[in-house]
Amino acid sequence: MHHNLYVARRENRLKQTEVAKKLAIHRVSYSRKERGEQDFTLNEAFILAKLFDTTVDQLFSKGEEN
Repeated sequence: MHHNLYVARRENRLKQTEVAKKLAIHRVSYSRKERGEQDFTLNEAFILAKLFDTTVDQLFSKGEEN
């Protein structure tokens, strides 16, 4: 799971459906990507970083959780 992404989504009180809509993908696809079963495209990663006012590195880091 992309823990930082999950936390950012929850902190912003967004549902997976809402984030999926911003990325122009289906909610099921977003759910798989958030769980780490599929990869986000580079464009999707930048959209998410902008949405959550952070950097791609911080959002997808595997080290220390933010």
